[in-house]
Amino acid sequence: MNDLLARLDKWHQDDEYQEIIDCLETLSDTQKLDYTLTCQLARAYNNIADLDKPEGKTQLERAEELLRSVADEGQNDPLWHYRLGYSLFYQDREQEALSCFQKVLELDPEDEDTKHFIEECKKYIAAREFNPEMYEQEDWNAVEAHLERYFGPCDNVFHEIMSPDIHVDIYIMKPTPERNYYVLSTFGMGAHRMNVPEELAEKKLERAEIIVALPPDWKVTDSDETWYWPIRWLKILARLPINEDGWLGWGHTISNPDDAPFADNTKLCGLVLTQPQGFDDEAVCCNLPGGDEVNFYQMIPLTFEEMQFKIYHSAQELLERFTPEQLAVVDIHRESVCGDLPQKQFAIPQTELKEVYQGDGPQGCIATDRILVDHAPVGYCYREEPDPEDAAWDSGWRFTAGDESDAYMDDPDRSGVYALNTICNYDPDVIPLLDSEPGTAWSRGEDGVFRPELYEDD
Repeated sequence: MNDLLARLDKWHQDDEYQEIIDCLETLSDTQKLDYTLTCQLARAYNNIADLDKPEGKTQLERAEELLRSVADEGQNDPLWHYRLGYSLFYQDREQEALSCFQKVLELDPEDEDTKHFIEECKKYIAAREFNPEMYEQEDWNAVEAHLERYFGPCDNVFHEIMSPDIHVDIYIMKPTPERNYYVLSTFGMGAHRMNVPEELAEKKLERAEIIVALPPDWKVTDSDETWYWPIRWLKILARLPINEDGWLGWGHTISNPDDAPFADNTKLCGLVLTQPQGFDDEAVCCNLPGGDEVNFYQMIPLTFEEMQFKIYHSAQELLERFTPEQLAVVDIHRESVCGDLPQKQFAIPQTELKEVYQGDGPQGCIATDRILVDHAPVGYCYREEPDPEDAAWDSGWRFTAGDESDAYMDDPDRSGVYALNTICNYDPDVIPLLDSEPGTAWSRGEDGVFRPELYEDD
């Protein structure tokens, strides 16, 4: 018996699960397996089950059958409850699996793997309580066919677990000899119709999906933020129109909070949306069976200087500074295409900014260099209704020292776009004002107290 258990353990260590199954199933033809061997066989079926293959579900069901056949003996064995919970979890029976894993912790409170499965069960159970927006099957098929035709066959999908509003998966198209880079795409964002301005209603911009192109050596499955941030931002952008009751389209820009770099190894800290770069012209739009259109945009990461340039000029002028190669694939080490412009010396280095304000809604604002460069306190601020195309990032807040001349204010290089938290680092006194509605203004008196002012819309 000991020799058999040693052989089974060796096969298990070498991932030779089929060897275990063949051995024990053959043995069971001549004699009844005891509790230990039955559990060994069930473990092998659990481990070999691949849900991407037709036999995967059957193998999990066989593991469950074996374990339940020795249920009386397993009641005080944490491994028996764990293996049954494992089988049930991957059969999408999370509520039953949760009970098994909770029993494991009663018997073995230090089991870290079981704690992980309990959290996963709770996530899936909670996810089933939602009813997210999703493509109708015909639309789903059309978008999937569009992705494969223009961006390449999907090799892997990062499935979303919890979907409270829309269900957004990330489709991954591996590099090919003809296209030596990854293409990652949201899938599900377009199930939601965005709140597009009335004047653009005829352009069919309500539905969208977003792609990003990454170098062939990018570790797309690595969860470290150095590699994960493009996926994180695909997910953020997919839900931004819902969270802000707005829309995203060509030329829209979004910045990382406080303009911080996406990761420690890059200066990139913002994004602009363009048409897909280096693909067929038809890749930009997927026609749905019912007449709607899903527009595909490419996420282009930007430096701080590029973000500033776009705000004060235009997306078109910014994109004209790029070469086609710079737009095609993310390069975390590329130099700013606006590096020839004068650089500002901020009074507080970006690395010293602290999180002092967390607000709802768009977090972008405009402030003058008197505050950010000269470190003058805010003397006058107001909140206007942002332009529709800027609603995804613009809170509407404008901050000045109050002593800027008309010529100073007319010079776009004397102000910039920042996160509200950045302004709060420079002058925390503005924090109580930030819940004010658009159409309000505040002025600081000689006593340092802010008082409401008559708002005048230019």
